Amino acid sequence: MYTPKQRETVKEMSNWLDKMKWDIFSTVTYRYDVKKWQNYKIMTALEKYLQTLKKPFKMFWVTEFTNYNYNTHNHLLVKGDIVGDINYHLKSKSLTGKHVKHEPYEKEASIYVSKFICDRKTIWDLSESTDK
Repeated sequence: MYTPKQRETVKEMSNWLDKMKWDIFSTVTYRYDVKKWQNYKIMTALEKYLQTLKKPFKMFWVTEFTNYNYNTHNHLLVKGDIVGDINYHLKSKSLTGKHVKHEPYEKEASIYVSKFICDRKTIWDLSESTDK
């Protein structure tokens, strides 16, 4: 799947993410087909919404393609008390129903989200509150 150099990149990314001590690993699956750039707009709007709350947080998200690269869903690493805010924002846009899972963070989550880093189709971002 990956070259030795890419495998090393994935490993380093995973280790770097794990050092951030996340609280939650989330999977967000949309109710509708969401293409790559629609997904990007949704996730950057979520980042902006979370910034307006003035709560301390950190969030890493990565897009994963599903259904033969036709649509997308996301995986998130979350630090801070924002899971309810994530749910509220996505549901308020009618994007999700019961298609969001939040689980306690484990190191394997950093490995899982990092495996997409070398895929040229993947989009990802790391955001955090500006109020500290």
